Amino acid sequence: MRRCIALLLILLITGSVQAESDSISNPGLRVYVEETGGMEMSGLLGGIAIDVGIGNLSNSTGDVPSSQWPAIAEVYTATWCGNCLDSEHAIKELTGERPIETLHYHREYSEISDPFGTEVGDDRWIARYGVTNKVATDGLERLPPSAVFNGEWLHSGSVPKVADSLSDDYAMSLDIESSLPNEGLSASLSWTPDDVNSTNGTASWSMDRSILNRTVEDIWLDDCMSPKRTSVTPVLFIVENIARYEDGSNGLEYYPHVIRDIVRFDNAVDASSGSSTIQMPGVWDGEDLRLVLVLEWSTIFEPLDEDCSSNLVESNDRSIPAIGALSSLAVIGVAALSPRRRNGD
Repeated sequence: MRRCIALLLILLITGSVQAESDSISNPGLRVYVEETGGMEMSGLLGGIAIDVGIGNLSNSTGDVPSSQWPAIAEVYTATWCGNCLDSEHAIKELTGERPIETLHYHREYSEISDPFGTEVGDDRWIARYGVTNKVATDGLERLPPSAVFNGEWLHSGSVPKVADSLSDDYAMSLDIESSLPNEGLSASLSWTPDDVNSTNGTASWSMDRSILNRTVEDIWLDDCMSPKRTSVTPVLFIVENIARYEDGSNGLEYYPHVIRDIVRFDNAVDASSGSSTIQMPGVWDGEDLRLVLVLEWSTIFEPLDEDCSSNLVESNDRSIPAIGALSSLAVIGVAALSPRRRNGD
């Protein structure tokens, strides 16, 4: 069974099987998480945010309906990475057309030139996107520039793959609706500082409980696999809006959307609402911290029975195009099943 599931993971993650692109030529790769006993699909919703800083009074987003939630762009970057600017500028172009909450991960492991990297950021990137990043880069879990949209579609590099421009490539992934239906939902985020002279305080969140009863359509595997109930974990990103670093060799100097810390509320008694005391990281410069609430959803597809699992492997084997299938399968198999390394670069 384990080998069947592993092979199924390999077959589905390859770029040769892109039925999930809703019949459009999507240049992004579908994100899959490492093997968890079944096929796990996940993504991000929400992205509602509050700016905080010393002297900030209590603040709240109020209930924000899902129709007003921004798209979420996670970018893996570095202060020495020149072509990362092409990727970042492409996303900035799109913010004039639609609301996008952008989060920049900077390299930490094996990094000597970028002061903005965090272990929690690299750990999260590797855990969520490492497998797919290996497919995109022929073996590297984390390589700037990479961008992920709504936690579902990963783009690597700074050269357009389908459209005439990188921003048009990105727009194709942004135009695809969330795999988890989110119509009619709402969420809120509030912030209460300890006092007017402190950046520390209490963050509180809430989300519509009906999100927990929604499931992803089994678009991949017909009636052969069944999704478990969706789980949702609130995740709070602490972001510095602008951080100045004159020694960055890509010449940007003012680096936006820098992730300073990430707080997961895995142990919340009721994931639909809660609060937590937040110890803010020290700011690099200024007082421009931002709290971003992301709802990380996950569902695991499991074979209905042993025979079903075997049939899935056979049917998916027949569905892969012959050109490049064997070489793609070999590369992806190694990438998906090899042990995780922190210094993978």
